[in-house]
Amino acid sequence: MPQRYVCKAIIKAASLELQEMLSLKIKELLSDTYKEGPLSLHVDPEDVAVKPIALTDCPESFSHTTYKGNYSWPLTSPAAKAEVSCRKNPLQSAWRSCAINIDLEIAFWKKPNVTECKLLEELPNNIMDLHDVVVTEENAQDVVQHILYLLPNATLQLEELKVIESIISDVLRLADLSMRLAESTLSIVNYILLRKIEEQSIRKMTNSILKTTEEIGYKVTYIERNTSVITTSMALLVTRPDPSAFGGLAFGVTSYERGVGLKIKVQEDPFEKALASVFLPKSLKKYLEMEPSDPDKHSKIQFKFFGTTPLFVDESLTKERLNTYVVSASIENASVQNLNEPVTIALQHIDQIEGNAAVHCVFWDFQKNNGLGGWNTSGCEMESTDRDYTICFCNHLTHFGVLMDLSRAELDTAQDRVLTLLSYAGCGVSSLFLGITLVTYLTLEKLRRDNPSKILLNLCAALLMLNMLFLTNSWLSSFDQPGLCITMAVLLHYSLLAAFTWMCLESVHFYLAFIKVFNVYVPKYILKCCIAGWGVPAMVVSLVLIINKDSYGNGSHSESPPFGNFCWIQENLVFYISVVAYVFFIFVTNTAMFITVLLQIHSMKSRTQRRSSFWKRGFLQDLKSTFSLMFLLGLTWGFVFFAWGAVRIFFLYLFSIFNTLQGFFIFVFHCLLKDEVVKQCRVHFCWGRFRLSNSSDWSGSGVTAGSTPRHLKPKSPSQALWNLNSNGTTSTVNGSDFLPKTSLDVNFRIAEVYFNPSAVPPDKGETKQPCSRRILPMDPGLHYPQNARFFH
Repeated sequence: MPQRYVCKAIIKAASLELQEMLSLKIKELLSDTYKEGPLSLHVDPEDVAVKPIALTDCPESFSHTTYKGNYSWPLTSPAAKAEVSCRKNPLQSAWRSCAINIDLEIAFWKKPNVTECKLLEELPNNIMDLHDVVVTEENAQDVVQHILYLLPNATLQLEELKVIESIISDVLRLADLSMRLAESTLSIVNYILLRKIEEQSIRKMTNSILKTTEEIGYKVTYIERNTSVITTSMALLVTRPDPSAFGGLAFGVTSYERGVGLKIKVQEDPFEKALASVFLPKSLKKYLEMEPSDPDKHSKIQFKFFGTTPLFVDESLTKERLNTYVVSASIENASVQNLNEPVTIALQHIDQIEGNAAVHCVFWDFQKNNGLGGWNTSGCEMESTDRDYTICFCNHLTHFGVLMDLSRAELDTAQDRVLTLLSYAGCGVSSLFLGITLVTYLTLEKLRRDNPSKILLNLCAALLMLNMLFLTNSWLSSFDQPGLCITMAVLLHYSLLAAFTWMCLESVHFYLAFIKVFNVYVPKYILKCCIAGWGVPAMVVSLVLIINKDSYGNGSHSESPPFGNFCWIQENLVFYISVVAYVFFIFVTNTAMFITVLLQIHSMKSRTQRRSSFWKRGFLQDLKSTFSLMFLLGLTWGFVFFAWGAVRIFFLYLFSIFNTLQGFFIFVFHCLLKDEVVKQCRVHFCWGRFRLSNSSDWSGSGVTAGSTPRHLKPKSPSQALWNLNSNGTTSTVNGSDFLPKTSLDVNFRIAEVYFNPSAVPPDKGETKQPCSRRILPMDPGLHYPQNARFFH
């Protein structure tokens, strides 16, 4: 596509012609069509504006250097260079340019270049004594060259390596690195890599060396679009492509044998065959800074090749070994993740693979092995492999625990993979059984008459939505559509909060129905629960979107470079406030209710178990009730609050197993082990001898005082709780606004112990009480509608 550019240049013309004639001549000389590859630039005479400028000379100047002496610079004309003799070695020269500021149209002195001059004082003759040398712009090249001079006679023990590392770090703190200084610094690294050094010593320097080479590439100064630094076993190439014309870029090593003949090449199309190659797709264009008016501000892309493997030793691997050389690619000031088109990495094997040897694609994880670094396979998959080549790409999977991982830190590769498999399997199983639970309750009208069943249905719907969104998150995020990813993260956030809100409403209902018992009347109870259960999470998510929609996004929680592929909350502050604090409040509330209910059971059992002939059956009922309550109130989510430090992995396993299977356990306790649900299923869904007729069911529409219905045998308090927990539907109380519908049912069962002494014989010496008590519909102490009937 045609584009227009504005360029400015200063021309020094030595001529006796008039200024008007010189201007016309310059226009004619510049008017032409310039071509370079597929690009062309056409310049017409009318596009050129020429005007004379007056520049003053750079004045006489004096410069002081700490290590190489003082120098006086004579009056120098613009665009000229002044030279003076070095103080220590007069046969060589120091020089200084009188440059021109093209925007301000003035001349100015640039920094003196004293590279060729020797230091006034010689450097120490051993590496250890270099520790006290202060590295500056004027002596950096000398210090680096001196290290290269000392390396052949050095032992390169850990202490010497630390001194070299310290000096290189000081060099990298300089504002700019000349090409010569960059080459010398990389030559030091190259020498160390080729030298047979004790494995533990080089192991501690791996991360430092990798970061050093990265920083050298981005700090080196060069004029052309591309520059490269090649040593005998390392290659570094930096390019500054035009973002507007970026269509992909490939880096390849075309020739190399250990320490010999390293050749590299960069091109626009993928390499058909190379020792090692990296192809960056067109989709990377969005990571490049668009500054077409100033090519010097275009983002840099850096490729690196390491032709030696001892640097990359991972002590955690026992059977695997590195069988290729190492390549890398990076973009300046950008974290590249979740590309539509994967980065293609093709690597030739150092040794041909025989048989069915396992091949893994890996990346170097700086955080692994307590910060020493190591190979990580997280999300990386092999595209293809044969005896000679392997092609890789990465696609990150995420375990369920990431939704509530308080540390928000990356896991070890093996642990992450196992947790991911457990999470996906558990969510799949839960989704299936949550669907069965919903269908069962929605199909059988008798099961959803009471309020607890309606609350359970809403909880199952929220959990099903949470599981389905988690299962599809990674797949949808791979489309690399920001709008779709934000939508997925918002829905996942909403479903998580909705699930917890309904767990809290279960807790509130337990309190009102089991603790408060009779004296509660809530108009339009289920409607208010639905407003709270679905409305409060919507308010929280809406508030986050209003404040900053970019809080949601796609990426890994770690700063190390695996390709994260999961849409979730990216801002830590938003995560801790809108998720952790919200969940913690509900968890504390539900835990308090759980303890209160258990204390209530213990209190009732202490008064009834001594006299009851059925006390031996209580243990199993207690166990059922406890586990049912735990999963219904979401107490297993509390495992995440203990997932820190040394026990983090253990509790993440517990978290992933129990919470991904929460839907399955709800099905077990509220469908499979619930008598009324089993009866209704046998009536409506079974055939033959397994089918029950409608007449075998009981309605509980009324019983006479003092009698016991056939289906209501005396139960322990824990059995009463189990029936409450199972959302019993045997109450005869009507009206959706009447909360203690189930409370009556539960207390009816408990009352068989307290108000029907004929069921159990009294102890000696006890006075018999009336065997029955009738609660009248119009009892002023009870706020019941008149059609409510309840008998003891």
